[in-house]
Amino acid sequence: MTGRHSMARIWLWPSLFAILSVFGLFSALLGQTGLWLPLSWIALSAPLVAAAICIARSRVM
Repeated sequence: MTGRHSMARIWLWPSLFAILSVFGLFSALLGQTGLWLPLSWIALSAPLVAAAICIARSRVM
């Protein structure tokens, strides 16, 4: 693997979760009704769900 390819692989998921979290924070701040509220809950809970899955997988192994 080249250095550039490995850096892209390392930062893919953290950057996606950061973008998703920022979207969730802005949608919670700007839209209090309608579709924005469930979107903010989904976007903000996605990193927590991913962390819970990783913790559960590490305890099984």
